[in-house]
Amino acid sequence: MAKSSAEFRALVADALAKFQGGRAAEAESAYRAALAMAPGDPAVTHNLGAAIAAQGRHRDALGCFEAALFADPDFVSAHYNKAVALMALGEAQGAIKSFSRAAAREPQHYQAHRALGFLWLAQGERGRALDHFARTYELRRGDDRTTIALKSLTTTARHKLEHDAEQFLYLAQRLRDRRRFDLLARSYGEIAKQMSTEVTALSGAHLEALGEDYNTPIHLRAAPELSEPVVNERADRLALTAAFERGGAVAVNDLLTPQALQALRQFLLESTIWHDFSHIEGFVASYLEDGLACPLLLQIADELRSAFPEVLGKHPLSQAWAFKGLRPQSAVDVHADAATISVNFWVTPSEANLAPERGGLVVCRAPPPDDWEIKDYDADQARIVTFLEQKAIDSLIVPYRENRAVLFRSRLFHHSDRPEFVSTYENHRINLTLLYG
Repeated sequence: MAKSSAEFRALVADALAKFQGGRAAEAESAYRAALAMAPGDPAVTHNLGAAIAAQGRHRDALGCFEAALFADPDFVSAHYNKAVALMALGEAQGAIKSFSRAAAREPQHYQAHRALGFLWLAQGERGRALDHFARTYELRRGDDRTTIALKSLTTTARHKLEHDAEQFLYLAQRLRDRRRFDLLARSYGEIAKQMSTEVTALSGAHLEALGEDYNTPIHLRAAPELSEPVVNERADRLALTAAFERGGAVAVNDLLTPQALQALRQFLLESTIWHDFSHIEGFVASYLEDGLACPLLLQIADELRSAFPEVLGKHPLSQAWAFKGLRPQSAVDVHADAATISVNFWVTPSEANLAPERGGLVVCRAPPPDDWEIKDYDADQARIVTFLEQKAIDSLIVPYRENRAVLFRSRLFHHSDRPEFVSTYENHRINLTLLYG
C-alpha cells in the first residue's frame, strides 16, 4: 500500500510538471494513470479536465469538472474551470451560473468576478456587470484588497506622482476638502523629486509619507447613466458603415452628446483611477476592472452597438481602457488589439492639440498575414515597422478632434500620429478604447 501511495504521488507530480511545462497531452496520460490507481479522486479528476481543456476539448473537459463537483460540490476551482469551458463552448448562461457558484464559495475570487462583469455586460445587464466590476476594484484597491495589485501599491515612478499631485491641485480648486488635497499635492510633489523615471519600489518612509491611500480611489466623481441617449443619432450611419466595410476603418465625428461628453470628461479628470503607470512610458491608464467602469461608460458602450448595428451589433464589449499622455508628445507605438472591432475616441478639448492636422491615429488598412499571431505584435516591432513601410500608401490618417472616434478592425496595426499637446493637467491627451468581440 505504501508503495502504491508513493507511486500515485509520483504520477500526480509528474502530470503536474508536464502540464506546467505546456505538455498537456502527456499530462492527460499521466493523470489517467493516476486515476486508475485512485478512481474518483476529485483533485486528479479536476486536473485531468484542465489538461483536456488545454488541448481544446472543452466538452470532454466538462465531464471531468462535473465528476469532480459530484464528489466535492464545494470544489471552487472545478466550478471556475467548468465556467471557462462553458464560455469556450458559447454557453453563456451556464458559464454565469458556474462563475457565480465559484464567487459565492470564494468571495475573493477575482477572476470569477471579472468574468461575470463581462458576461453580464454581454447580456445587456449593465447593473449586474457594475456590481462585479466594483468587486474587482475592491479586491484590487479597497479595504478588502488582495495581493493582485500589490506591485502598483508599493512601487511608483516620477511621472505617476507628478500626475497625482497635479490631479490633487485640480481637485483642491473644486471640492470642499481643499486643505486635504493641497497637502496631498505637496507631499506627492516632494516625493516625486526623489524618484526615478523608472518604476521604483517605495521605501517604508515613502509609503508612510504617501499614506495608506496611495494609488487607491481617493476620490471618485459620480458618472451615472443619463436618461436621454448618450450617443448621437447618425444620419450618416449607412455611409460610415459602407466606408468601414470597404477599408476596415472609418472616422466618426461628434460621437457623444454634449451632456455625455462633459460628464465623461469630468469623471476622467476628477476620479483618481489612473492606477496603471508602467504599461507605456509617459502614460497613466485605467481599465474597466480597475476603476474605469462607471454607469455612463457602460451606457456609451451599449448604445454604440445600437448606433452601428452592422459593425458592432453582434459583438459584446470585451474590454475598455483609458490612456492619458502626460507629456506633450506622449505617443502609443504601433500595435494591434486582441478583439474583433476597436473603437478609439478622444475627450480632451481640440484646443489642447497644438498640431491640428496631426495628433490623432494612423491605421494601416492592409491587414497583417493570417498566420501573424497577436502574441507576436509586441515582440516583433522591426517586422511590424517593415510591414507598415511597405503598406504606407494604404493608411488612414485621422487628425485629433475632441469627440471624434475611429472604428477599425482590431487586427489592423495602428499608432498615435505625432501628438503635440498643451502640458497643463486639463489638457493631457485622453483617449478611450472599447474592444468588441
